[in-house]
Amino acid sequence: APSKANTLPEFSAEAVADDRQIIHYNNEDQSWVRSSLTEDDWTEAPALPPDSRDWFIHQMKTLSNCASTQCSELHVLKRKTGCELKKLPDGTMNLTVFDEYGFDGEDFITFNSDTLQWIDKNPKAKETKMRWDQQTERNELLQHYLKTCMNWISTFNNMKKTPPDVHVFVRKAPGDQCKLFLSCLVTGFYPRD
Repeated sequence: APSKANTLPEFSAEAVADDRQIIHYNNEDQSWVRSSLTEDDWTEAPALPPDSRDWFIHQMKTLSNCASTQCSELHVLKRKTGCELKKLPDGTMNLTVFDEYGFDGEDFITFNSDTLQWIDKNPKAKETKMRWDQQTERNELLQHYLKTCMNWISTFNNMKKTPPDVHVFVRKAPGDQCKLFLSCLVTGFYPRD
């Protein structure tokens, strides 16, 4: 465990689709690094979330009560935003979108994209909820961002699948030279299913 708050990066982020990292934030370059898709695929991909790195760090410092550039304690503000498409038992598809935050290991606040309101999940989030509910332009941007989720799913489902590396090994069966044992080793493919 780190002994000082400054031993970890101030900001870290990644986007994941079907358990594969497709983009991450590089702190050294202060830029987003795209992977897993070709440049043509990225033109079809959704935009990054509407909140910037600086906005996120400002929220973190506000919640941590850190007025200076460095906090004396380690605090973690986590955001999870995205969508899930699930097939229901009756065969219909259900799309669920989410934008939720955790702070210092506890659920904190969640966005309701239907009402454009925030739901406080923790008594400490009441003040943040009131502030964020008043940011109507930002909330409309978030709603639009989440509504484009189907674009994300179709773009990332069309990612090139990695074919397997297949190796077959043959050896003679002990005691019966007319029979062969075949062993197959398959590696390096995605997705697993």
